[in-house]
Amino acid sequence: MLERKPTSNPGKALPQEWLESVSLVLNETYAEQCVAHKRQFDVFGRLYPQELLVIIGFLPKESTNESAVSCFLSCDFQEIETPQKVKETQANFMDVAGLFYDEYFANSEWSDWEPQWQEVEWKGKKYFYKMTRENIRLTLEADRLLREAGFDPNEDIIEDEDEDKTLH
Repeated sequence: MLERKPTSNPGKALPQEWLESVSLVLNETYAEQCVAHKRQFDVFGRLYPQELLVIIGFLPKESTNESAVSCFLSCDFQEIETPQKVKETQANFMDVAGLFYDEYFANSEWSDWEPQWQEVEWKGKKYFYKMTRENIRLTLEADRLLREAGFDPNEDIIEDEDEDKTLH
């Protein structure tokens, strides 16, 4: 479950051309850091009934055993209910992500991980963020494999009551 507001609705993928354009801008803006860290930016996003979710991952290019730096951004649906609000939110998400990554690159000992959703206000708008070590590519691939195997990654895991009894 990636979204901030749990839902059984799988949501809709954001337009691939927008995601690729944001990835391109980030990779060009932070080209020096990408080379130095052997990483690249990948952007993922989904539109859910109650929110917009964008995940900007600074991910290893080759090795999947290295941790990532992923910035999750979310806003409530009312922040994107008109075309003008969509443009504002897209720009604001880029600004907020830029602030996080600027801070990350400026401090070699940065460790402000925030794995729980936090509220942030930017230009009078209320957004939500979290910063994790999650490699979002791997998470999405694991979710895909689970769905193909008949498991729903968004479904809560139900513990076997008998399992607890056998441990005592």
